[in-house]
Amino acid sequence: MKGARDSEWMRGQSQWYPASESTPQHLIGEENPGENWDTASSSEVGRGWMRQRLQPLGPRLLYTTAWAPFFFIASAIPLAFPGRTPDDQLVAISLFSFSWFLLLLGFRKLQDGLPIPVEGLLKKFYPFDIVLMLLAAIVFLLHILIDSRLGWLSFLLFAGAQYRTIQNLISVAGENSARWLLPINPEDYSEAVLNDGWMEVSRKFRNGTLARWEEALPEYTADLFGLTRGNSSFVAFTLTHRVGVIHDAFSDTFVSDPRFSSLLSTPPLLIAGEAWRERFLAITDE
Repeated sequence: MKGARDSEWMRGQSQWYPASESTPQHLIGEENPGENWDTASSSEVGRGWMRQRLQPLGPRLLYTTAWAPFFFIASAIPLAFPGRTPDDQLVAISLFSFSWFLLLLGFRKLQDGLPIPVEGLLKKFYPFDIVLMLLAAIVFLLHILIDSRLGWLSFLLFAGAQYRTIQNLISVAGENSARWLLPINPEDYSEAVLNDGWMEVSRKFRNGTLARWEEALPEYTADLFGLTRGNSSFVAFTLTHRVGVIHDAFSDTFVSDPRFSSLLSTPPLLIAGEAWRERFLAITDE
């Protein structure tokens, strides 16, 4: 049972992929590292980096995101057909607020880690389209002071903001989620084993951040983390979106983007690490 759990820890759990009878050997969008990388087979004992799949991002926000537009549209009904609820404005505000709460809830479920600090106040609100939301709020205030008909313009602006927010969420959730692991003897880790471009954060192996990629990446940061499972230690290479979501660095989105070529051309460490233990390898039917 332990071996099965460790195998699923690497390849992912079968219930994550309801369209397949078992965990797929390959997902759409997955790519292999280049020839400079030492990679290990998922079915044979060897040395090198191996992909660890994380839970797919899409299902985490599927239901909350799908219901948000329904409650948003429903919030306009008491105002379009007044006098049919005990308090039209209260019902409308409640439905409107709940639609945005669903998006916020989905976003919080989506995150794999802490949000990454970014420059610029407005960027910190991503994936919410805060600019359009602020404009809609201003128009909403004007409808109270100037003309009540501006309220419908405010509603349309909020509708556009919600649509763009949902598109941003879908874009973030549309990437495969995985990190790349290398088994390691903790005593072998030091600054000397870091490849060019990596900045040391910890001089010794630990569970936590070990190093960071020095060069700027669009919307992302790359890190090395130390982690343990049982009596095995690993260095994990992660590519994290600025909202805190981990994406598979070796997917067709990034390997074809020249802005990531320097990061992906060579492995983070100069050493090949330890041999993989059998309990982490894929279980095949005999």
